[in-house]
Amino acid sequence: MSTIPIRVISLASRTDRRRQVAEQFARLGVAGYSFLDAVNGKEQPGHPLFAHYDPAARARRKGRGRDLKPSQLGCFASHYLLWQECAASGRPMVVVEDDALLQDNFPDLLIRASQLAERWPLIWLHGYDRSGRDPVMAVGRMGPFTLVRKLKRHSCTVAYLLSPAGAEALLAHCGSWVYPVDDTMIRFYEHGVESILLQPPCVAQDHDSPSDIRGAENRPMPLPDKIRREFYKACDEIRRVWHNLRFRLRFRRPVS
Repeated sequence: MSTIPIRVISLASRTDRRRQVAEQFARLGVAGYSFLDAVNGKEQPGHPLFAHYDPAARARRKGRGRDLKPSQLGCFASHYLLWQECAASGRPMVVVEDDALLQDNFPDLLIRASQLAERWPLIWLHGYDRSGRDPVMAVGRMGPFTLVRKLKRHSCTVAYLLSPAGAEALLAHCGSWVYPVDDTMIRFYEHGVESILLQPPCVAQDHDSPSDIRGAENRPMPLPDKIRREFYKACDEIRRVWHNLRFRLRFRRPVS
């Protein structure tokens, strides 16, 4: 059914998750997917892509003692490898993590994936909306889907549709890694890749499956670090608001 590549990020050791994903694709009649052996940050601490990580910049922005964990670096590297693959191929790509729950409308997305990728370089396929905290702006429709632009944030990287142009922009931006991959991708006001969400989502996250990714520890933060962190947060908020305002002024609703 799929006319574009579907790449599933999965640790080679997680045969249980690979089996679950394969069963979901079979149930939906979807072929054309393949697994990427995810980078295991704990077992591959010297992976060459980890040279992108900038712990000094991380400490300035988030406080000392809050380094990205090996699992977070491995997750970032895994997605980075697929961005490289997408850019080199010149074809859009659907990226899925192995804790994804594919919904019945996933095939509807695949039918329209190429057209969608021509409109927007990055489209989230999984939902993450908290009422009142994650505002959106409608930007169009295609078939049974409404496309909305996230104005603030989006968490996790469970599934997304990426165009070659989007991949190239993310790669150009990610010469230095400071934040986890999902936090980096949502910084649209820096790299210019707008954050578009498909509604209704065609993928959910399996919250019952323990995550292989562990975040930074929450330790007491010295006052200078707190002040510096809040300064960077305020700068981000100003840049985000300004970018959103400019987008609203430029945007013209596309024909459905």
